[in-house]
Amino acid sequence: MTSVSCWASLIHPVSLCNIPDDIVGARAPGDIIIGGLFAVHDKVANLENRTQPGRLRCSGFDLSVFLQAQAMIYSIKQINNSTFLPGVKLGYEIYDSCSEVITAIQATTRFLSKFNSSDSRIEVHCNYTDYIPNVKAVVGDVYSEISIVVARLLNLYLIPQVSYASSAETLSDKAKFASFLRTIPNDGHQTYAMAKLVEHFNWNWVGAIASEDAYGRAGLNSFFTHAARLNICVDFHEFIPIHDNEQHSAKISATAEKIMNSTANVMITFLRALDVIKLFTILVQQNVTKTWIASDSWSNSRQVASMNHIEKIGPVLGFTFKSGTIPNFKDYLKKLEVNPHDDKELDKDYISFVNKGDTNKPTWNDSNSQQNKPLTYNQIIETINESAIYGVYLAINAVAYALHRVLNCTQGNCDLSFNFPPWQLLNELKTISFTTEDGQFEFDRSGDSSIGYDIITWTMVKGSIQYVKVGNYNVVKRMIRINNNFGKTAKVAFSNCSRTCRPGEMKTLSNKNPCCFNCKVCLAGFYSRKNNSNNCEKCSEDQWSEEGSSTCQNRTIEFLQWRDAISVVLIILAILGVLNIFVILILFTKYLDTPAVKAAGGWMSYIMLFSLVLGFVSAVLFIGEPFECICKIRQPLFGISFTLCVSCILVKSFRIILAFSFNLTIHRRLKNVYKPVPIIIVTTVIQLVICSTWLSLNTPKSVQYRKNPKIILLLCNEGSYVAFAVMLGYIAFLACVCFVLAFKGRKAPEMFNEAKFITFSMLVYLIVWISFAVVYINIEASTKYFPVIESIAILASIYSILCCHFFPACYIVCFKKESNVESNYLTHAREHFKEKGHFVCPTTNVRRISEISTAGQPSTLIQTVPDSEFECQDNQTNQVKNCQNQILESNCLRKRHKSW
Repeated sequence: MTSVSCWASLIHPVSLCNIPDDIVGARAPGDIIIGGLFAVHDKVANLENRTQPGRLRCSGFDLSVFLQAQAMIYSIKQINNSTFLPGVKLGYEIYDSCSEVITAIQATTRFLSKFNSSDSRIEVHCNYTDYIPNVKAVVGDVYSEISIVVARLLNLYLIPQVSYASSAETLSDKAKFASFLRTIPNDGHQTYAMAKLVEHFNWNWVGAIASEDAYGRAGLNSFFTHAARLNICVDFHEFIPIHDNEQHSAKISATAEKIMNSTANVMITFLRALDVIKLFTILVQQNVTKTWIASDSWSNSRQVASMNHIEKIGPVLGFTFKSGTIPNFKDYLKKLEVNPHDDKELDKDYISFVNKGDTNKPTWNDSNSQQNKPLTYNQIIETINESAIYGVYLAINAVAYALHRVLNCTQGNCDLSFNFPPWQLLNELKTISFTTEDGQFEFDRSGDSSIGYDIITWTMVKGSIQYVKVGNYNVVKRMIRINNNFGKTAKVAFSNCSRTCRPGEMKTLSNKNPCCFNCKVCLAGFYSRKNNSNNCEKCSEDQWSEEGSSTCQNRTIEFLQWRDAISVVLIILAILGVLNIFVILILFTKYLDTPAVKAAGGWMSYIMLFSLVLGFVSAVLFIGEPFECICKIRQPLFGISFTLCVSCILVKSFRIILAFSFNLTIHRRLKNVYKPVPIIIVTTVIQLVICSTWLSLNTPKSVQYRKNPKIILLLCNEGSYVAFAVMLGYIAFLACVCFVLAFKGRKAPEMFNEAKFITFSMLVYLIVWISFAVVYINIEASTKYFPVIESIAILASIYSILCCHFFPACYIVCFKKESNVESNYLTHAREHFKEKGHFVCPTTNVRRISEISTAGQPSTLIQTVPDSEFECQDNQTNQVKNCQNQILESNCLRKRHKSW
């Protein structure tokens, strides 16, 4: 049945439409006809009140679109006047779509009517492979809403349709619109570019308005998708109906109210110019100022730009398709005939408009212009939408290049067989490529062009809006670029849901909206460099920052400097101490055989003085940068050197007990263990073993203390604090032994009062180091002056020894030389013992000594008594009461004095 019906249709064609020629906007005969659809008028009058499908009447002449239609006519004439298609004349049929789908469909049926048909009929076929319609290609329309419907009709016949302004993304779907091509990119690129522009100016809170048609809905939905990926939020969005009725006006008023109440200061718009004019009229009256991001549909509309007080609406940033120039086109417009008797419908409307006969025209921005004054040529030129004009020029040239292939034009000849179906032209059109002044032009797989966008801003110059290019968008690279001059001088509005988080703060999202957030100050040690940072970054280990910082600062490296005041004081004390030691060394060497020097230690004084010099050196090592080697040396150096000194003091304490002990048994025992050199060596070697073990197991090392966020403190870590405590504890143990021995010998003669000095020096040492231990344990290593504590303790210990052990002896040898003789010491000792009730005499040969003394022998005989037989004992018995001989006493004291 289907097959029969189709054949029947071919036998009896049906006339579907018969459009009178007077509705054709412009026509020119030719071998090949190219159709044109241009929205020369804004609307169809009384469309909502139609009761019969009669003729449609349009109103609201749009001069800029009329000039686009003239660009098509001019481009065709230029090709006909050239040798590009030799022997071929191109004709055209241009219709006014009146910005309405229904009018465009009416014109399209004319395009679909059979070629050379006398009754303008459309034949119904089952197979349209060989069907040859009236036109081979169609250029237009401006609006995507119209192009979508027209493309669906033309798709059945695969008649190529090339639009110069319809940018809806859905038209790139070749499954639905196989025969549709365009000389511009699709809106997917424009909406992404808009989102990138919003991001470029750090906006994240916008309003969105679109026309309620396929173009507006698709554009807005695409923008929402890109905006969400870039963390841009939409405060509100509104769709405005495209039909001019009560609902349309009410919606515009409601949208204006939404804009006035919105906290967003940036508006994204996908609107027709006529709707923009109505919306702006309300907003200008209400003194509402926003920043407007205009789509290509009105970004360079002269109708909108010519509104009174348009400058009050706020900054306008718009996207226009990249354009070139059509050679001599403006000269063509200058010569355009404006004859009132011209039979072209479009020209009649043009003439009426130019002479101010159209009451629906928009007012020009010049308030001083007279309504009845004809438009000048310059005013006409100002209305040119250069990107749309250039798009028409590209569309006609693309069709011409495709025809060049279909007609096999070579070397000045073309195949003049024009009875070919449109789909053949379409196949060639998809693959054509030709060179323009801006580069190579071709269609991609989706039938789109990749010419990109220019970004313009509206600038008022001498009372007229001028379109100034401030950037561009590269479709291929998907990159937006704003001119530096504009970026620096433009007064960019604030359009964010929340205030901008400054450097030093971070965003914390709120529950209201992902674009609404609070600002939290970065903590100390963290920073954020940019506005609206999502988090605060942590400073590196070697840097610090205050709370709320935008950058990190390098930490100051600190250690006890040589030039610090306390360091200078310590160094001076150490130098003075060493100088004192050298003076003491000279005096002791000179008076080595005197009783005062012998009482101070004799040969052991050299060891003590040497150890004290090393102690001063170790005290100085606590100053300056703590290198690894310094950290390893300074503690063992002090521990070993001071142990050596205390060992000598221990021997001195031992010697005092030995010299003034009158208990014969104790005296013999002490004398047996009194070995000065072995005692010094053994006690020092023990400390040497302690320090060696410390260094081998857990040695001190240089470390960086970072507890203070602003400072890197260089100090020595003692490694094993147990070993450190053992080292100091061992010295303290020796000091305690010295203290006990010296305390027991405190009753020695006044001139033999070394015990008192030893007691005092060891007491000072113990107090100093107990205080050091308390301070060292309770104070953290948080300051560069921490090493000063131990350095002071060392210096105090050394000076206590110098003051108690060496300065008194130096005083005697320098200022009391008369008392620094052996007889004086012996006399002083004898008097001391007499006062204490003690007496010295020989223990062996007492009777012999008495006999010798009784016999009246000279006292010199006493000196012949062998030393081995000469002992002193406590004078507690009556047996030795007669042993009063002065010489004998002196010899006995001299014998003990040798041990001192």
